[in-house]
Amino acid sequence: MLDLIRSSIDAHGGLERWNDISQISADLVPGGLALQQRGQAAFAKSPTRVTIETQRQHAVFSPFLSPDQTGIFEPHRTAVASTAGQLLEELHDPRGSFEPDHPWSAAQLAYFAGYALWTYLTLPFSLLSGDIRLEEISPWNEGDETWRAVKVTFPQSYVTHSSEQVLYFDANGLIRRHDYSVDIAGGGTAAHYLYDHQPFGGIIFPTRRRIYARGADQKPNKHIVLMAADLSGFALSTAS
Repeated sequence: MLDLIRSSIDAHGGLERWNDISQISADLVPGGLALQQRGQAAFAKSPTRVTIETQRQHAVFSPFLSPDQTGIFEPHRTAVASTAGQLLEELHDPRGSFEPDHPWSAAQLAYFAGYALWTYLTLPFSLLSGDIRLEEISPWNEGDETWRAVKVTFPQSYVTHSSEQVLYFDANGLIRRHDYSVDIAGGGTAAHYLYDHQPFGGIIFPTRRRIYARGADQKPNKHIVLMAADLSGFALSTAS
């Protein structure tokens, strides 16, 4: 494992504390132009609580698009159910259901939001998986700061935006930027900035995320927010 990843894990709270955690939940306020473009502007107007499991890719959003609905993400199945337990919508093999420039169904939105939030909330700790390849690449200059960069190559079994992504770390080891392409949205490139890192239960989480389109020069267009996520009220559950 790269020494940079070790120092980042320490900066975000340490492996010993992380290994005690089985679930993470937080209040989420989403937003951004991309939700409107995919026909899901309502998601930006309905704050929710997201709960993920740390040891497997699984996320639940409650409420989800409606006060009496829940969204459920698993790698090969997503669903929307009523709070009373009635199945309202379901997708098997959800990744294969996306078509470029088509509006997203509620179950497709649950898939995108589920894998995205799972990825975000488990970094950098999830990089310890032996199936993930890591390579330090040229650093990035952001204002008067220099951020070290690591190219991450995920295995095919890992559900995330794209197989290759880049993480940028500041001098303290905190993740400050996350670049990727969004395969399910036609491969659009994104520069995802992380702000306002705060401690919750011994783990450091960014509480404000802003995602911009990324040009061929790797520079973001910060005039348009494609996606936004404000997170608060983190709660961490320990493994039994």
